[in-house]
Amino acid sequence: MASWLKLLLIPADIQKETMKIARILDEAGGVFGLEYDNTLGKKNFMRLDALSYERAVREAKSFLGINEDDQDADGAQWVID
Repeated sequence: MASWLKLLLIPADIQKETMKIARILDEAGGVFGLEYDNTLGKKNFMRLDALSYERAVREAKSFLGINEDDQDADGAQWVID
């Protein structure tokens, strides 16, 4: 199921409290980066060690502790863009 579709299926009041967004950035030279917000609302950036977009998504999920239901250990719902 597409990430945006999952977002539409979550009630708006729950989205405001528990929705987190991470973005995979396709940078120059075939490098992928990860941009995500911490719990204080500050953006964090890191480089991902991946050669493809699919591997970058897997590495980002692993780093952020996101399970197959797109939730972290605290139960927050994640969308990876």
